[in-house]
Amino acid sequence: MTELIESDFVAHVPCETCGSKDNAALYDDGHTYCFGCASYGKEEFGYERTISNKAPPNRDLIHGEHLHLASRKLTEATCRKFDYSVGKHGGQVVQLATYRDKHGQRCAQKVRTKDKKFSIVGDAKAMTLFGSHLWSNGNKLVITEGEIDCMSVSQAQGNKWPTVSVPNGSQSAKKALMNNYDYLCGFKEIILMFDNDKAGQEAALECAEALPIGMAKIANLGSYKDASEALVDGNAKAIMDAIWQAREYRPDGIVSASDLRETIGEQEAVSPIQYPYQRLNEITKGLRLGSLVTIAAGSGVGKSTFVREIAYHVHMGGFQIGMLMLEETTKRTAQGMVGLHMDKNISVDPDCTTKEEIGASFDDLVKDRQFYLFDHFGSTDIDIILNRIRYMNKALGAEVIFLDHISILVSGLTGQVSDERRLVDDIMNRLRVLVQELNICLIVVSHLRRPQGDTGHEGGAKVSLSQLRGSHAIAQLADCCIGIQVDPDEPTAGLRNLVVLKNRHTGEVGAAGVLEYSQSTGRLKDAGSNFGAFDAPF
Repeated sequence: MTELIESDFVAHVPCETCGSKDNAALYDDGHTYCFGCASYGKEEFGYERTISNKAPPNRDLIHGEHLHLASRKLTEATCRKFDYSVGKHGGQVVQLATYRDKHGQRCAQKVRTKDKKFSIVGDAKAMTLFGSHLWSNGNKLVITEGEIDCMSVSQAQGNKWPTVSVPNGSQSAKKALMNNYDYLCGFKEIILMFDNDKAGQEAALECAEALPIGMAKIANLGSYKDASEALVDGNAKAIMDAIWQAREYRPDGIVSASDLRETIGEQEAVSPIQYPYQRLNEITKGLRLGSLVTIAAGSGVGKSTFVREIAYHVHMGGFQIGMLMLEETTKRTAQGMVGLHMDKNISVDPDCTTKEEIGASFDDLVKDRQFYLFDHFGSTDIDIILNRIRYMNKALGAEVIFLDHISILVSGLTGQVSDERRLVDDIMNRLRVLVQELNICLIVVSHLRRPQGDTGHEGGAKVSLSQLRGSHAIAQLADCCIGIQVDPDEPTAGLRNLVVLKNRHTGEVGAAGVLEYSQSTGRLKDAGSNFGAFDAPF
């Protein structure tokens, strides 16, 4: 055997030996290795890649042998497939569950002693789900809370169907799934087969709730504690039945009308999430979870500035926010937020402050909580956007999310579908469903069509719902529509009129205040006031 030369994972490819569609891994030096049949392919240099018995690829890892685990009724083939081995560590015989990183490379091992004590060797931070390197996508994915259970489920299915495990049991199962969210989205159905005890079932519910509605199912092994116990008992059928009979997770919250009798007369409390503008709050009663808000204005009127002011205010008010600003870089967005915190227009006038002052202001801005940005790299695919919004909420806790702007999403799809109205309809419907699913407040920026006549919106033309670019769905599906207008009497004075065009919550619409933009500070505040202190009463 020759010494193993390290190389980097490139992609999953078909295996010429066993015929698997994606069990083989292609590496950057040209060789392939199939995790299904354990065969190596020829490199472009013309010799066979062989397994080294001197050291594993990661020198920190423990060398072990793939053996038949009689007490668990796990075959050598199953252990080899998942790279679960037996070796020595600290002078005693241990079992080794080998984990891969997101590139399919061995990065860490979970060490299990005879008395069920666990430790990690290698790079624990790079660990993905146990067994995830074997399957990249599919219809069903079974997730267990332990490696032994994972292999038991796989063996019961002939080691043919996707099965993985979380690395650290039920207590951190949700976190593990959120860390591997993109991977999970490659499957149509997620079956959670956790231990049949209180901790396991509570963790299954928690994980199911974090996944998209309709994706998660929860398996029940009946009298068996876990999949391993069923396999040891010789009842692989119980495992298969649990998979196929898994019940779809349905969230709590469905109530009858009679349940609401005592509450229908109660006045709804004022939303704790407020706009940074007094009159706008008086009309709308603030921002609400479960609502879709549309911001509409013409080009160059200040939509992005307005959105940043709201985002900054909400962030400073103690709420977690996410920002998908598709017309600017994450650096520009972060600069804007820091500039608002400093009351200085650092993007326009970098000499107005120092690097040290910017750094101190940034640290103060995020000292209590982070805010999250989407580094889109030019990608505006709607599926990616929806996935990132869901991740910001489920994994990062963002309650108020900003999307600037919807026209970019449309332009990214115009090469696929020519009907702009139909594209906007589809995008808005999907955003509306997502808002209801996640119970978030989503603020979406929309462009306007240029009005008829000589005066554009930048010159003071009034904003109306009929001018929303692309489709009436933008107005129909939004809970609140806010327009921004240039003052027609002083179009160059930096004044902006707010108008509420739609208000599903209270029904009140109309003028919602006058804002003034300051070139020196970059701020857009209530005109004629010093409003902006975050402890100021509304």
